[in-house]
Amino acid sequence: MPAEPIRAQTTAIRRAGDRRPTVVAVGGAKGGIGKSLLAANLAVHLANRGRRTVAVDLDLGAANLHLYLGVWALEHRINDYLDKKWERLDQIAVETRYGPRLIGGGSNRLGATNLPFARKLKLIRAIQTLDADVVVVDLGGDTAYNILDFFLQADHGIVITSCDPAAYLDAYTFVKMALHRRLTRLFGPESREATDVPRDPRLLSLLNSYVGPEAKSNGAKGANIDDLLAAVAATLPEGLPLVERAVADFQPLLLVNMAADTESAEAVVQRFQKVARRMLSVQVSYLTDIPAADEIARSTRDLVPEVALHPEGMLAQNLALIVERLQLGSGTRPSSP
Repeated sequence: MPAEPIRAQTTAIRRAGDRRPTVVAVGGAKGGIGKSLLAANLAVHLANRGRRTVAVDLDLGAANLHLYLGVWALEHRINDYLDKKWERLDQIAVETRYGPRLIGGGSNRLGATNLPFARKLKLIRAIQTLDADVVVVDLGGDTAYNILDFFLQADHGIVITSCDPAAYLDAYTFVKMALHRRLTRLFGPESREATDVPRDPRLLSLLNSYVGPEAKSNGAKGANIDDLLAAVAATLPEGLPLVERAVADFQPLLLVNMAADTESAEAVVQRFQKVARRMLSVQVSYLTDIPAADEIARSTRDLVPEVALHPEGMLAQNLALIVERLQLGSGTRPSSP
């Protein structure tokens, strides 16, 4: 695994000098590949290292993060905050027996694709201003706009796959859809790139024609990002730096879970990276692989975090590598571009 640290991305709704948590999102387009398991164990591992950690369950279709953290029933959920029953998001956080605080999900309404954007932005801002060192967000196995938007607003976005072809094809779809969503939301209030750039309807129309919902009808659905960049350069060259920056700053992190061995995981990663470079012009960083292990499977069945049972075990060692690469283990925020 590469040893160099990975820088955090910046978001438009952060301000220079703000002391805010580092947000790590755990996502992927396939269920059952260990997103909640990783999110729970990462949160516990960070808490064990003395980091003030909050785990947030945004698996909008089937929230279960609380179970992995030893909380069997939730008195309050995220919808209570969105419905203004509580003034602050941290008021619905609960302590867990394993260290991190938990903000539980599980709302059917939150899982709908039509969550009003203003409410979604409110939730994003609330997560990014929690009183914590690190916030670990567990996302659902889907490519709905809600999930993509939460993923894109994280400082670090981890995409989980396995060596199963269906899993890494779904993971690639997730990365592709996240990039497309980033581009079509280039002038949105949550955009990282266009905060000081006037909205350009012509550029937005061109972006949508290549990566938006209308791409299928006009024959551009199979186009790669290089085709889009060439079209922007030819018709709206003044917009090219903005689009290029949006693509270059999109840096998802790939984690291979339940790997039979490192060689198999690296083969999957190499194929994934090759396709992502060719079709999306995106550099996907290989975070690490987590081997398939009986003790991890048992902890999943018993709903006890593996790192709580074995704080020096194999999974804890893998998570320590992740913490090192993402620079989550100190009080200094990762450097931003």
